[in-house]
Amino acid sequence: MASRRNLKKDVSYVIGDVFTECLIYKELVPGTDKAAADDLMVDLLKMDTEFITRISHTQPGEAKQYYRTYYRDFNEALQKVVAKLNSLKK
Repeated sequence: MASRRNLKKDVSYVIGDVFTECLIYKELVPGTDKAAADDLMVDLLKMDTEFITRISHTQPGEAKQYYRTYYRDFNEALQKVVAKLNSLKK
């Protein structure tokens, strides 16, 4: 398993990439719902904070199951955000 420090960096990197994609989509793609893009960026920032703080709160002896659940939750949340990103165009 990767260290917590590297995992935090990876989570921030992935969310940062999606945030940048949302920002580019908002500014450069004509017909984009700008209010929905702003809401999506706020959701991404909240998601970053939530998943970064969850990394540090493992229970001793249950780390393997905890991180399996963590990865599953992170992937599900990321898929929802990407689906919202794809639906930004009016």
